[in-house]
Amino acid sequence: MKITASKENLLFGVSAVQKAVNAKNTLPILTCIKLEAKGDHLSFTATDLEVGIQCKVPAGVIEEGVCVVPARYFSEIVRKLPDSVITLELIHDGEIIIQYSNSELNLKTMPADEFPQLPVVDGEYKLSIEAGKIKQMVRQTAFACSTDESRPLFTGVLCEIENNEIRMISTDTHRLALKKEYIQNKQKKSFSFIVPAKILTEMARLIQNDEEFCQMNISKNLATFVIENIQIVCRLFDGQFPNYQQVIPSQYTLKVKTKTKLFQEAVERISLFSLDSSSNTIHLKIENNILRLFSQSELGQGYEEIPIAGEGDPVDIAFNYRYLLDVFRVLDEEELTIEFTGPLSPGIIRPVENNNFLYLVLPVRC
Repeated sequence: MKITASKENLLFGVSAVQKAVNAKNTLPILTCIKLEAKGDHLSFTATDLEVGIQCKVPAGVIEEGVCVVPARYFSEIVRKLPDSVITLELIHDGEIIIQYSNSELNLKTMPADEFPQLPVVDGEYKLSIEAGKIKQMVRQTAFACSTDESRPLFTGVLCEIENNEIRMISTDTHRLALKKEYIQNKQKKSFSFIVPAKILTEMARLIQNDEEFCQMNISKNLATFVIENIQIVCRLFDGQFPNYQQVIPSQYTLKVKTKTKLFQEAVERISLFSLDSSSNTIHLKIENNILRLFSQSELGQGYEEIPIAGEGDPVDIAFNYRYLLDVFRVLDEEELTIEFTGPLSPGIIRPVENNNFLYLVLPVRC
């Protein structure tokens, strides 16, 4: 194997597959990256057997071939290389030469035949959706997943497909986010699958062109996501996701509308008086088209009023302020609505100009 490539392309390839490398794996081959030179590109592949990522970058291929390099050292070398043309040459099965300017580095390699092949997914379901749409869906749902690995299902995002609509749902049992969009190819029958949130987040990070399409290939246990020159293969969670529809109220006793930024800034200020509280609680009292926010702790107390447009019964309710701030960070619309059904029932936040997103947050019992 012998190729020439820019530092920029080498760095992009290394960064794209890095999340699939498990540096603590007891199998040394899984701490490596496979490099394969073929045609007019260089492929980077990494896997921890749960997720595999492959990225192709342009390269001048002088001699086709394959080698496996230790990810930790190769990535550090690439990051520290000068911005010039880089030559990679496998001189024999156990060593690769990295040449730049008038300098060279020699790095030991591992046997290429020991590196596991990424599984080929030929699933029953194949979807196509704009990359920009799926990036936005991930952004507006993955944040609400749990980080508790002892409950793996809640660390994943439920994807439901029905006709030409895709829905993503996430929950950590304290709040829930739902986002829906439309796919290119209408499906003959409905189906669902659960993808680890960290995989979707990594996929969204790697999207460079929102105008491209994400091709999904879904089988019973595996999923493949392909966007431009990047392919991600991952295992799906096996289990029954909770019936989220049961917790979304179908009616409300109060609905208010306010400016997103106005509400966010008020919560940010009032929450300062909950920083030393284990409950992270702020109180909301709504009546007569006024939303009053209140919080107190040993630091002191804060009180603020913001104008709203509302219809329905007054409500006095408390929330974990962190759950409110989280949703403000993913809302792009200028105005939002909040629906209430009482002080012990969840609040529902929706953008005014977009009915494709819903955020449910449970109240705090005081």
